[in-house]
Amino acid sequence: MDFPDLPFLRTFVAVYEARGVTEAASRLHRTQPTVSYQLRRLEETLGAPLFERRSARLVPTPLADRLFRFLGGFARDVQAVLQGAEEDRPLEVASVSGFGRYVLFPLLSEMESLHRSLTLRYPPADEVFRQVLEGRVDVGFSFRGTVHPRLLLTPVYEEKLVLVAGATWARRLRAQKDFRDVPLVTYDEGDYVVGRWLGHHFGRRHPHWYSTAHFEELEEVLDWVARGRGTAVVPDFCIPEGRGLHVVGWGKPALVNMVHAVQRDHAPVRPVVTELLTRLRKPARRAPR
Repeated sequence: MDFPDLPFLRTFVAVYEARGVTEAASRLHRTQPTVSYQLRRLEETLGAPLFERRSARLVPTPLADRLFRFLGGFARDVQAVLQGAEEDRPLEVASVSGFGRYVLFPLLSEMESLHRSLTLRYPPADEVFRQVLEGRVDVGFSFRGTVHPRLLLTPVYEEKLVLVAGATWARRLRAQKDFRDVPLVTYDEGDYVVGRWLGHHFGRRHPHWYSTAHFEELEEVLDWVARGRGTAVVPDFCIPEGRGLHVVGWGKPALVNMVHAVQRDHAPVRPVVTELLTRLRKPARRAPR
């Protein structure tokens, strides 16, 4: 089998992401017949279909999923370099939501170099790694680490994971000597945070606790805690002033967790990404409080 031409791979990536020829053609600045022709030629080279048409959408076949994972953004990187158009497209960022909303977005809004459009997504940590690996974003940010031969993780920000409570629960916790039967308000991606906090303060013998409520985002968690309906383990940069929320210590120094920038190893790094990472690290940025 001959190796597919680079433009065909670039076309495939666009169609895969857009799930349609019309939008892919618009992204590539090509006509729809050209995109359809290149996609058909690629399928002929591979000897198998890459998409199934269902209603108005194209659904990738398992072969297309494998090919997209394998490419990992390679076709887009090379095409952008050859065309010299790398800086003409939007900056695309994926970040876990807490860090993205409370730290990253304010920083991005201050960057004058971002005069072009910006895409900022808040997927779960596993999806951050996948989007970076597939070349769908320029950089990702995660409070969790991972080991992958094609991913490069760089520490850029220190956050403190703290136990926060309303006035009533704060007094109760400071008066009692153990942590048994404490109601925690949990949230998506919070299992890692809670597990790290409990391990830091209690080792492997975690005390009994239970989830009194569960939310998708931190805003609802903090509101629930402020109403006295439980406690929560959160990054301290998200705790608002004047809401009656109190950080409750537990005999040990606060747990510091590292946020990493996630990039594909050996992939081209855009200047705007370099500027963003420099701003995050300078001077040794730490969470407030």
